Amino acid sequence: MNAFFRAPLYLTLITLTACPLPTKLGNLSDSASDSMTPEETTASTQWTATDGETSAGTTLEPELTSTTKFDPSETTGGETEGETTVIGTASATSLSSDTETPVACDGLDEATCEAVGVCATHYGVAYDFPGCPSGQVYLGCSGPQDCDEAEHAFCKDGTDEVYQLPSGCHPSGFTLCEAPGIAFCETCEALTEAECLEEPEGCQPIYGAPHVEVEGEVCADYENKEFLRCIANGGACPPFVPVVCEVGNTDKRWDSPSGCVPAGFEECATPEFVPGCM
Repeated sequence: MNAFFRAPLYLTLITLTACPLPTKLGNLSDSASDSMTPEETTASTQWTATDGETSAGTTLEPELTSTTKFDPSETTGGETEGETTVIGTASATSLSSDTETPVACDGLDEATCEAVGVCATHYGVAYDFPGCPSGQVYLGCSGPQDCDEAEHAFCKDGTDEVYQLPSGCHPSGFTLCEAPGIAFCETCEALTEAECLEEPEGCQPIYGAPHVEVEGEVCADYENKEFLRCIANGGACPPFVPVVCEVGNTDKRWDSPSGCVPAGFEECATPEFVPGCM
C-alpha cells in the first residue's frame, strides 16, 4: 500500500521539476492564478514580464489594447494645457455673451444704468428752453457705442429741446442736429444788463415799459423802458405784447414789447387796455 501511493507522488514531483517556469512572474496570488482562464493567464504573464522580456529571454512588442490606443493631444488636461486654455476662453466668451445679450439698457434709470456694467449713462447740458433744467442732465441709458469724442448737439425727438453731449454717443430718442444759436439753460438769467449786452450770441436783455400814472391815468412808459431779465438769445416769444409782473407781486407791471415772459415773471391780468404814455 505504501509503495502504491508513493509512486504517483514521485512522478508528480518529477513532472513539476521538469516544467520550465517563468523567470519573472510578478506577485500573482495562488487564488488569482487558479481562477483565471488559460487565455487570461497567458496575457497576465506577458504584461507582468519586466522590460518586455519572457522567461525565454524574448523581447515582446505588446499589442496596444483599446485603453492604450489614444493620442495624448486629444485630452483636455495635464499635457494639453494649450487646448484646455482655448476651450476655457471660448466658454468664458460664450458665457459673457449670454450675460450681455439679455440686458436691455434702454429706458433704465440713472442708478440702475450705472449698476449694470455693460450699459452706458448719457449726460448733456440743455440749451435754453422754457422750463429747461440747468447743469448736467441725465438723458438716458444705452449699450456700448463706438463714437467720436467731439461735442455734438442732439435734439430730443418730438420736442423743441436741444442738448449738448460730450461725444457722439447718445441714448435712444435723440437725433443729431444743429446747435441752436442760444445760450445754455439758465446761464443768461443771472447776468446783469451790462453782462447780458456783452453776450450778443448767447443772451439777450428783455425790457419792459413800466405802467405809471400820469395825471391820474395809468399808461405804459415806452420812453423809459426798464431792464427786466437777461434770457437766452433766439428763444421764440409770442407775437403780442403781454403785461408781466414779478411772480407773487402784482403791484408793479410792465408791457413786454418783445412778447417774452422772462424767468421769474408771469402774465398779469389787467381790467382794461393800458395805453402808451404821451
